[in-house]
Amino acid sequence: MNYLTAYYTDQGKRKGINQDSLLVTRTEYEGQEVLLAAVCDGMGGLSKGEVASAEAIRSLEEWFRRDFEALAGQEEFEDALYDSWEELFQNVHTRLLDYGQHLGARVGTTLTAILFREKNYYIAHVGDTRIYEIKDQVVQLTRDQVAAQLDAAYRKKEIRGSGGVNTQEKGDAGKETECGKPEYGKGQHILLQGIGCAPVLRPVYHSGKVERDAVYLLCTDGFRHKLHRQEMREAFHSGNCRDEEKLSEQGRMLARLALDRGEKDNLTVILIRTLED
Repeated sequence: MNYLTAYYTDQGKRKGINQDSLLVTRTEYEGQEVLLAAVCDGMGGLSKGEVASAEAIRSLEEWFRRDFEALAGQEEFEDALYDSWEELFQNVHTRLLDYGQHLGARVGTTLTAILFREKNYYIAHVGDTRIYEIKDQVVQLTRDQVAAQLDAAYRKKEIRGSGGVNTQEKGDAGKETECGKPEYGKGQHILLQGIGCAPVLRPVYHSGKVERDAVYLLCTDGFRHKLHRQEMREAFHSGNCRDEEKLSEQGRMLARLALDRGEKDNLTVILIRTLED
C-alpha cells in the first residue's frame, strides 16, 4: 500500500491554547511503506493538557524510530506490537501521574493511533478520540471509553475489525473511577480512560484489513461534534481526494464548517487515503 496524507489542527474559538497533538510519520521495511498516525486530546478540564498530549506523541514517535524495525521482523508481529505498545503507554502513564503529583494537579490525555503495514492496520486506543474508515460507508473503528452515553453507531455494532472491537479490552470499565468530564455537553458522559489520569490504564488494541481507495480519518472530539457522517462520506469519497492537496482542502473545509456551526473546542483531524502500490 501507498498513502496520501493530510492533517489540520485549530485551537478553536474559546480555548487560549491548543491542547491537541498529532503525529504522522513513515518508514520503509522490506520495500514496503509503513505509516504511523496518532491524535491526542489533552483534557481541557485538567491542568497542562497540552503537556500530556505532547508527551504521549513524543514518546510514540521515539518508539517508532527506535523499536519498530526490530518488532517488524518477529514472527508473531501483532502480539509483539501490542506488548510493546502496552509497555510504552504504561510508562507514559506513570510519568504523567508523577508529573501531575509534582504539580498538585491532574494531567491527562486521550490517545488514538493507527499503524499501517502491508495490507493490515493495527490500532491502539485510549479515551474518546476516534478513527473512521470512509469508503462506501463511514465505519467507526474505535469505541469511546465513556460511561452513560456510548456512541450510537457502536451500539448498532457498525464497527468491524479482526474479531471485532475491544477484543483485548480487560476489566469492567463501568467499575472504574472517572478520568474527567468533557467540557462540552455537561453531564452527557464521563470519560473513563486517559493517559496520566485514569486510576488504572487499560488501552484497547485491535487490527483489521486495509481497504483500498478508502480514507482513514483520525480526529479529536472537537472535529466531529458538529458534523454528520454523511458530510464526512461526501467530503472524502475517492473522487474528492485524488492528491494530498485535495485531501487537505477537504479536511480544512469540514473543520471550518464545524467552527462555523459553533464548535469552541480544539479540533484536529488526520486524513490517510490508501492507494495500491
